[in-house]
Amino acid sequence: MKFSPGLLRNVLAGIVVTAAAPAFADTVVVTGASSNERSGLVLGGSIDGGNIGCQTKSGDDCGDGMHEAGGLSVHVGAMIGPRLALLGEAWGMAHTQDSLTASQALATANVRAWLTPRLWLQGGLGVARSKISFDSGLFMASATSSTVPAVSGAIGLELVHSPAFGLDLELRGGSGLYEDDVRIYNVALGVGVSFF
Repeated sequence: MKFSPGLLRNVLAGIVVTAAAPAFADTVVVTGASSNERSGLVLGGSIDGGNIGCQTKSGDDCGDGMHEAGGLSVHVGAMIGPRLALLGEAWGMAHTQDSLTASQALATANVRAWLTPRLWLQGGLGVARSKISFDSGLFMASATSSTVPAVSGAIGLELVHSPAFGLDLELRGGSGLYEDDVRIYNVALGVGVSFF
């Protein structure tokens, strides 16, 4: 029997493939989580501008309606899924006119869910306190409410989105539920950041 160089090459190639096949069969391919997914600790805050107001159960304004206000919020929590976070948040807003300052602060436990990689919704329950202060320079006085139940909600659009950072434009609202069915509320548009 005569062997041609082409036949010899094919036989050798077949032997190499046959010998190497078990090594390839034992190889396990491991893929990690997508590098775009967020995980771990969440830290952040926002700067807000909007209104603080007061309303009775009948829908009447108390305290002469809404007043322009500025505010800050900070949040800390953890990602519990690629698009779901549990956050503790403190948010306060204040309005100052002449010598009088009215403010409300909320502390809430929130769930934030990303509907798309850049759009999120947030809702929470917690407590609120309000304060009215008067300081004319010669005379100072203040009154603080008791701590009452509160609700909050927000929607945000991330202008910058990465696995480690988010910069968003957010619309938020929150309300303390006070005695005699009086509701003091904060409404604001803000710029927020979160680090993951």
